[in-house]
Amino acid sequence: MEWIRKLRNSPATAVIFASTLVAVMGVSLISPVLPAVQEAWNISEAQASLLLSAFTLPGIFLTLPIGLLTDRIGRKPILIPALVVFGLSGGGIIFISDFTLILVLRAIQGAASSAIAMLTVTLLGDLYSGEQRRVLIGTNAAILAVGAAGYPLLGGALATVAWSAPFACFLLALLVAVPGITLLEEPQRDENNTNSSIRAFLTGPTSMTPFVVLYLAIFGIFVILYGAQLTAVPFLLANEYHLSSASIGLLVGLPAVTMGATAMQGDRVLRSLTSFQSIALGFVSYGIGLVGVAVADSIYVVAGALLLFGLGQGLAEPITDTALNERAPDEFRGSIMSIRTSVLRLGTTVGPPLSVGAAALFGYRQTLLVSGAAAFLIGVTWFTVRRQ
Repeated sequence: MEWIRKLRNSPATAVIFASTLVAVMGVSLISPVLPAVQEAWNISEAQASLLLSAFTLPGIFLTLPIGLLTDRIGRKPILIPALVVFGLSGGGIIFISDFTLILVLRAIQGAASSAIAMLTVTLLGDLYSGEQRRVLIGTNAAILAVGAAGYPLLGGALATVAWSAPFACFLLALLVAVPGITLLEEPQRDENNTNSSIRAFLTGPTSMTPFVVLYLAIFGIFVILYGAQLTAVPFLLANEYHLSSASIGLLVGLPAVTMGATAMQGDRVLRSLTSFQSIALGFVSYGIGLVGVAVADSIYVVAGALLLFGLGQGLAEPITDTALNERAPDEFRGSIMSIRTSVLRLGTTVGPPLSVGAAALFGYRQTLLVSGAAAFLIGVTWFTVRRQ
């Protein structure tokens, strides 16, 4: 429709979508670079993986204070500096010759990334409502999926030039920050609510149950995504199918295709289902996809199962953002979405070691099988309960 096209092409949404593309670089661009980093610095695999851990950990603890601050002083005064810090701390790694200092810069960059990721979804909730909000949050999720699928290929290609080459891409954040100063709108705020206490909201008449359920869903989504899809599946493909890194990257990127296509239809989905039913079906699709990968005897079955996994991602992830935004009071939206980002970061941090630890005991096929069965049962139970 014409109004959808205009919304997606507006200057404000362009800055928000570009910020999303910047934030998702932090992990997906660098993951394929870890072997090159290990070789260049003559360090262990565990030490090289600290480039990812240093990036994700700060968000668990710092996103909530940042969210509280945005509810006090506004979104734009936080987002623009966060983009600048993200770009300079990431791009500055090119010039650093001490690995410990590199990890410090990655931690700073990770904190900025958490602020950006939280604020993009928060701004969509501030600036739009109803059908417009649902469409744009779905589009934002689709853009995130495109970045998550494409950046590993870009990072891997640049790493063949030099281990540090991919880090230059982070400077693109500055190209988003500069036009954002003039193009991004600061949402209107009710001055009577700026001094409202988040404690008053938490202890008030509003039921906290939907928020708790949504946060638990977000945690589960990202434990499954980072633990199963992005950790267990690549190891399974390497160990049992003996695929190259490039082939693994292509297969692991397949879920982004169906996720993006499904996320773009989020508004239509919510015309037929409640947000909780959509999330429940997402977990069902996760489960079938992971079980499919676990029992597959050919790479084509694996590919089909991963596409089904991506369908679940499209049904679950963007819908949680929509549901939180629609339930959040305007004066507390930043705080509520910051908790979402903290929980998200916790899931991304817990997922990989949990998956690898289980696989060390039972193997990757069994780990994926149990993970898939658990996700399926959670989804079916949740869907049944929410219909009653």
